[in-house]
Amino acid sequence: MAVLVLAAAGSFGAAAFAHHSQSIFDTTKEILIEGKVAKFDWKNPHMYLIVETKGPDGKPVLVEGEGLAITQALVDGLRREALMPGTPVVMRANPGSGAGKQVRILDVTTQDGEIHPFYASSTRDRTLTPANSLAGRWAPSRAALGAAFGAMARFPVTPKGRAAQRELTADGLCFIEPVPFLAVLDEMRSIEIRKDEVVLHFDNSGDHVLRTIHLTSKHPAGVKASRHGHSIGRWEGDTLVIDTIAYEPNPSGNGMNVPSSSDKHTVERLTLTKERTRLRYEITIEDPGYLSQPATLTQQWDHRPDLKLSPPSEACDNEVAARYRVNLPK
Repeated sequence: MAVLVLAAAGSFGAAAFAHHSQSIFDTTKEILIEGKVAKFDWKNPHMYLIVETKGPDGKPVLVEGEGLAITQALVDGLRREALMPGTPVVMRANPGSGAGKQVRILDVTTQDGEIHPFYASSTRDRTLTPANSLAGRWAPSRAALGAAFGAMARFPVTPKGRAAQRELTADGLCFIEPVPFLAVLDEMRSIEIRKDEVVLHFDNSGDHVLRTIHLTSKHPAGVKASRHGHSIGRWEGDTLVIDTIAYEPNPSGNGMNVPSSSDKHTVERLTLTKERTRLRYEITIEDPGYLSQPATLTQQWDHRPDLKLSPPSEACDNEVAARYRVNLPK
């Protein structure tokens, strides 16, 4: 297979994700693979593009490339119909770090010169329309996701947290994580503002998470712990402030396979930017068992009224999620 090694790369580094670790790919290198699309598995939480190219002996060989979730691809503008079987392509990717022909797709260029984004962010300019309020549909861009991952990588994790993180307990699973990870993924989420509550609806790899923010002053006594906790909210001018307690312990509750405990407490702030085309999201997390001090990250969500919620047929597939789990380093 004619492969050109380009340069150091890695828009997300080798971070561990809930679906599977990225450590099986060498994100310090880029390769180009020229051929034609043999198959496109449009699946959650990872899509797979199989390209037929030529091996060193000149014979046909198939290279399987991994992409992100459908929910992320749609936000970034990837179109399934643009990569139908037989389409000539040049695939830019990170190679697998071990044996095999699996690669991590950065983007794919078709003969018309269009660049179709996978792990690399879209190069297309997007015109955003102003929102009237926080109500509506929103999604972080791929660049915003990368910035959030960078912030989480700098969280003040305790030695206990780092030791647990290396276990990758949630890896290879259709596992829905609470905030902060839930909130920063480049997937669609909607906000509905009601009289006594605000409802946040997250489309997470084809699965759906509803968070109800009760607009009351106090958490009720003896509230039952749950994955996403109990949230109360208040308005500070145009800013929605969300206070959440009663999280149940979670193997990746502080993001990127860092666990969280029942002592986890979060405060989120949602504010429209001045031009009203984006929402500023800020979260502060306290969890003394796994964080040595409060951790904070900020991100912007684009106003995306053009996006739609995933149908039930695109729910996260456990077999796809675990596809590379057997290859994780011991």
